[in-house]
Amino acid sequence: MSKKKVKNYSSRGFSLTELLITITIFVMVTSAVYGGYSLSQKAYSEGEISAEITQNGRVIIERINREIRQAKEIVGDFPEERAFAQEEIIFEDGHTTTTYHYIRYFKADGEIKREVTGYYFSGDPEETLVPWDAVPPVGQTLQTKTLEEARTIGEWVLNLEFWGSKVINIALTLQKKDKVFILESEIFGRNL
Repeated sequence: MSKKKVKNYSSRGFSLTELLITITIFVMVTSAVYGGYSLSQKAYSEGEISAEITQNGRVIIERINREIRQAKEIVGDFPEERAFAQEEIIFEDGHTTTTYHYIRYFKADGEIKREVTGYYFSGDPEETLVPWDAVPPVGQTLQTKTLEEARTIGEWVLNLEFWGSKVINIALTLQKKDKVFILESEIFGRNL
């Protein structure tokens, strides 16, 4: 009878159980690291969107505030109540003292635009600028002339409202992706 030698395989590699445990631990650690990374990236992205929309809203409101504060006169009838608020405002530029320039802020295609116009009589070949409420001579009409094309001041605008008389109120709603930001301001015009 011959004796068979039993081979010992324990020192040559890992058992199936050891491999399964190692792979399971590796998958769990990788999932936890990826979850943490994904969560931090999402938080960073949301923070960046909030910062962008906040800064954009502040720039819009500050620009409009500064120019309305200097305005000589608001053009047309302006509603007292928010229920009748307008989506645009037109006022006489307070920085020009010799001519009649009128600044218009309005919402178009989700952006706030700024445009400068002037008024003149249709029979005037030199197109001399006159006040917005000037009465034209018989047979002529009051025409509008664009002095500066509409430029974008801000973006991501969902809603823009103006109302009030001595105190001009502005409500601005901005939206980017799922973030909504609402700003309101009251402006005391120096010359109004």
